[in-house]
Amino acid sequence: MLRRFLPFAALIYVSASLPAHAQEGAAGAVRGRIVDSVTGRAVPTATVHLMRNQRVHSTVEADVAGAFSFNDVPEGVYSVEVEEQGYLKAVQADVRVVLRRVAAVEFALVRGSDDLLAEVVVSARATAGDPRATPNTVLLEREEIRRNPGSAGDVFRALDVLPGVVATGEFSNFTVRGNGPRDNLILIDGIPFDKVAHFDQSLGEQEDIEGGGRYSIFAPNIVGSAKFSPGGWRASEGGKNGSLLELEIAEGNPASSTVGARVDIIGIEADYEGPSYVADNTSLLLSARQFDFSNLFEAIDENDIGTPRLTDFIMKSVTDLNDEHRLELLAIYAGEDFTRTVENALESEDFEDVALGESEQDSTLFGVTWRWSPGEVAQLRNTLYYRNSDKTSTQGEAFPDLAGPDPTPETTPVREDILRIEEGETEIGWRGDFSTMLGPDGIFSAGAQVARVDLDFDRRLSGDWTRYVFDQSDYRADPTQQYIVLTPAEYNSTMSAAETRIAAYTDYAWTVGDFTWTPGMRYERDGFSGKSVVAPRLSLTWQLDAVTRVWTGGGVYYQAPRYIDIAANPSNLDLESERSTQVVLGFSRHLREDLRFSAEGYYQQLDDLIVFDDRTTDAASNTGEGSATGVDLMLAKRMSRGWSASATYSYSRARRDDNLGEGELASDWDRPHAFGIVGVWQPSDRWTFSAKWKYASGRPTDAFVVHSDVLGDAGPLRYSKELTRTNAERLPAYHSLSLRADYQRRFGPLSLVAYLDVLNVYGRENGNAYEWDERRGANIIEGLDEMLPTIGLRFEYSWTRGQ
Repeated sequence: MLRRFLPFAALIYVSASLPAHAQEGAAGAVRGRIVDSVTGRAVPTATVHLMRNQRVHSTVEADVAGAFSFNDVPEGVYSVEVEEQGYLKAVQADVRVVLRRVAAVEFALVRGSDDLLAEVVVSARATAGDPRATPNTVLLEREEIRRNPGSAGDVFRALDVLPGVVATGEFSNFTVRGNGPRDNLILIDGIPFDKVAHFDQSLGEQEDIEGGGRYSIFAPNIVGSAKFSPGGWRASEGGKNGSLLELEIAEGNPASSTVGARVDIIGIEADYEGPSYVADNTSLLLSARQFDFSNLFEAIDENDIGTPRLTDFIMKSVTDLNDEHRLELLAIYAGEDFTRTVENALESEDFEDVALGESEQDSTLFGVTWRWSPGEVAQLRNTLYYRNSDKTSTQGEAFPDLAGPDPTPETTPVREDILRIEEGETEIGWRGDFSTMLGPDGIFSAGAQVARVDLDFDRRLSGDWTRYVFDQSDYRADPTQQYIVLTPAEYNSTMSAAETRIAAYTDYAWTVGDFTWTPGMRYERDGFSGKSVVAPRLSLTWQLDAVTRVWTGGGVYYQAPRYIDIAANPSNLDLESERSTQVVLGFSRHLREDLRFSAEGYYQQLDDLIVFDDRTTDAASNTGEGSATGVDLMLAKRMSRGWSASATYSYSRARRDDNLGEGELASDWDRPHAFGIVGVWQPSDRWTFSAKWKYASGRPTDAFVVHSDVLGDAGPLRYSKELTRTNAERLPAYHSLSLRADYQRRFGPLSLVAYLDVLNVYGRENGNAYEWDERRGANIIEGLDEMLPTIGLRFEYSWTRGQ
């Protein structure tokens, strides 16, 4: 179900034609604010350069509130550089100035020693050089995400330019260092929220997407930045052990307003970014879209997929109450529904997909964050949030092979609503973080998190259901039976539970000479399992010289069981957290101001892994163990002189032993080799071209044998697949070329924004998994197997208050 629903089908955005002559309007401008990365306080008197084509266009000094502005700036692409004594130099590249619009930027400066200041350059929201940040943390800014080729602005697909990350483009997800998509901790403005993609997997026998849906809930250009760490992060975060992704929704523009809209064959999308016009010093970002893919699928003759629809709404406002207090509001609604009927099943080639189904899901998130900067050396952040997700889905099956040589919807036998699943999650939480400078060389941080989680899951079979993929360990009443039968008595499950999860942490970044020590400790208590754990963390960074850095560290990480795993069987309520013990060793060097090389080796010891050993009951236990070892290399050139580029290579070996008698084997997401190269070229202010080529070893897959006519005289001809060895074989290697062209031009008061983004240019057949067709006894490879273009065209209208 949904196996070929890709968000990259050729979408053409349509707008009315406009006269192609320029019109004089209000001048463009660049305005911003500079704060300390630790305290959040304003950094006054900093020197700010507005750069164009590597030359200084203008220079100003920030005022006592850390604010600066450049007025009457001609249209074009600029960079903004900030220098201040005692801080590392910071740069914001790709600042696009448009007439009648104010480009807003904000800098969080990192403190640094005098010998670093002249030679190390960091981004506007810098992580490199910050004593509290994990040295392997990488930051992607808004423009880097938007223009990433092959991603169509999807932040999760855009992450594959980073070392250790694989995103194949078929799903809106990513894997890191042999860990699966569901092992990644995703925070949205500091709030945990995993409902970030539409048409995700549900509890039960639906297609296993493994932690990533088909379509991101974030419209292009909504995510302001993405801070990513592949492992070994500090004690402030926990709950997952794969990677940490911190997404920041764009804050809007407090100085000027921009509205944009696009209408196409699948629906409508509109957004607003600018002042709220309700309260002073308040910016507002609004994004809304509603898509119905049925017309698109009919136009491209993909009528077998079904009818997916989605609705997304995102709102964020930021209010600077005064120099010490800031208030942020965030609201997200993501709704979806999907229907697949017998008509769709009959359109499937060779009737290879005969699943029927309906699903409906509504996910919401509301968050309020108050930032307070008391005194001159401290910052306190408090966040209250509410999140909710309700999903109801049913699955059935059509039997076209029993309807004669020319089946029709009327003659095809169907069995509807075989499986019905209801999933409900509600969480109310609070998070508080405090940081302060302790002397000139130390940063102390502490925080706590409390969340009340209510779960309501129900899984019901309407009767016995025969499944034709099985393992010898799966329960069968007759051991010689070459298929399994799910029965209501064994498979049905209901769970209604409410528990509290608590976490607290502290760490201290202490610099002595060229060394920075960051010991930390995290405490977690899971109310569902009734267990408490303590997770120590430690990192050590050595600033070998002004441009060279060496680091090591690691710690213990605990990953709580997924709610759907707990709900799958009543006995799973006793599942404990999986444990990962991690060690990293890294090196980085600035070869020149805009060119950086980094390498990091890692080892992860995995214990208490959750293992499902019987498909008929979904009972699980913490019997698994494993390891992951590898090295990530990256050479990156930031945007300068009109171009940027990066190349990455990762070697990884991820092993697992479920202790079911098979011994050690490759983990599900083990990809020994991954290589990627991406480049961006801006020949003019109007055009940007980018290209990306990605290679990754194929995923492991199970060895199997085929049994024919397994029902005998008791039913129609059916083939079964018996799994004989877990992950003993591999799918073909993945490789794909993506190209993108962006074009921007002004027509009077309107700006044209257009792009052509082509994924898998040479049509490589990239398999991601196999699906079993029991009617023909065929293993059907699923994955990206054709060139997929996306054409985007929209107009934006901008204005500045008072003009």
